[in-house]
Amino acid sequence: MKKIRLLVTSDTHAQWHQHPEDLNYSLKDTANLLKKLQKECSLPTLQFDLGDFIQGSAMATYTSQIEHSAEVYARAMNDLHYNYQIIGNHEFNFGLPYQASALDKLQANILCANILDTKTRQPFIGKAYDLIELAGIKVGIVGLTTHYIPNWELPQHYQGLEFIDAFESAKFYVKLLRPKVDLLIVAYHGGFERDLSTGEPLEVLTGENQAYQMITQLPEIDILLTGHQHRLICQPFKNSFVLQPGYGGEVVGEVVVDFETRLNVSYKGRLCSFREEAEEIELSSVEPEYSKSKKWLNEILGYAPIQMMSEDSHQARIIGHPFVEHINYLMLKYTNCDFAGISLLNDHFVEFQGPISREKLLTIYPFYNQIAIVELTGEEIYAVMEHNMAYFIEDEHRAIQVNPNYLFPKTKHYNYDLYSGFLCKVKLSENIGNRVVEIIDEQTQKPLILNQNYRLAVTQYRAVGGGDYQAFTPDKILTITDMDVASLIEKGLDELSNLEWHHINSKYMHLKWL
Repeated sequence: MKKIRLLVTSDTHAQWHQHPEDLNYSLKDTANLLKKLQKECSLPTLQFDLGDFIQGSAMATYTSQIEHSAEVYARAMNDLHYNYQIIGNHEFNFGLPYQASALDKLQANILCANILDTKTRQPFIGKAYDLIELAGIKVGIVGLTTHYIPNWELPQHYQGLEFIDAFESAKFYVKLLRPKVDLLIVAYHGGFERDLSTGEPLEVLTGENQAYQMITQLPEIDILLTGHQHRLICQPFKNSFVLQPGYGGEVVGEVVVDFETRLNVSYKGRLCSFREEAEEIELSSVEPEYSKSKKWLNEILGYAPIQMMSEDSHQARIIGHPFVEHINYLMLKYTNCDFAGISLLNDHFVEFQGPISREKLLTIYPFYNQIAIVELTGEEIYAVMEHNMAYFIEDEHRAIQVNPNYLFPKTKHYNYDLYSGFLCKVKLSENIGNRVVEIIDEQTQKPLILNQNYRLAVTQYRAVGGGDYQAFTPDKILTITDMDVASLIEKGLDELSNLEWHHINSKYMHLKWL
């Protein structure tokens, strides 16, 4: 029998300082674990990262805004001896030059079958697939990325690129490579749209995730490596094997392939936690950016006299909260729009009081989102709020709960917004799509006029339709400002008056539940 091994990470999101859900660990622990796994096994090994590795942390904010380079992450990946790199959707968040500052320095093979240069019709970077022989096994590897990126990203961040349907690309290359190889691996920055056991949909079938379609309709795939959804998956599926290694480096996926013939092959997989004891290594490759970003993040930006009416994020999303109100207030003040909306991203909002360091701010609001000004009719705003209210359901006791579709397979609190500038009356007992009873303009105290245009301040993610908001489309965007949300919050710490803080602490409820 011939044996080889795969080691897999995905969605590490540049979490070199700390993991957002386990502050005692970070990608440094993941690096220690990888080094341990590399040393403890003599099997020929292929090491994969499935993308989203240059965005998503306070350190990434520093490297994008201050260093204007993601090279540090390439150095770290090279130090850890990755063989293959897949492109993640968040690789596009800061634009193509920032992306290139990392990808151009990688020593790993970049596999990118379905993101094409519009002029050459070839992968915009790297190649579509690789063919190698390892331990006497002929291995084919196809690299794919969710083609849903244009539904989230600013057009200038992918100018000159075309995103081909990931499933159709997989189908083409599986047919091409299967006769040539003993073992066929598909490495995909995308997840499972259906339950692996029942086949029931886990989400609206938009094409964002197509791994279930791949593994069921393309049984020629031997191993399907997935990411994007931040799930922990490691299991056989019929005659194949599927894996997804969480996020932030919380686990390293391992698959050992025991191969005799195409018809006699077995897989043994496990997810190795970064909490496992491993010898601490010197990781000089992330310096000096690591230390410089720490110093930058420790700076005190100002003082926040927020009144914490609730420290429960669920209640805050139902009732409203001064923290959210203060962001909307700042966006309205900055843009002079009629209305503003923003998401409550995590539970760290309770830390936004007293002295605020840059690290605390970027823990509370970790995403880089520029502020967009969008023009919608009153009728379109009703459609936005109907979609927004799908976030909630009523249980048998008429208590308001989060719709499970926003919790599994991936938590999506970022697809629900709290708005300021209008009062929305909601009857949650009605079916989704028919819950908004009335929206009152708080300036005029009159219902929105359906055929009248209004200006909204929202994030760039929402403005291009992120979260499957059909009413938000790029053609409705009046402008994308140069100001991002975190920078606006920092600016507000310096500029808001006591009177404005009083308003924020008392005028934060804009939903009325009927």
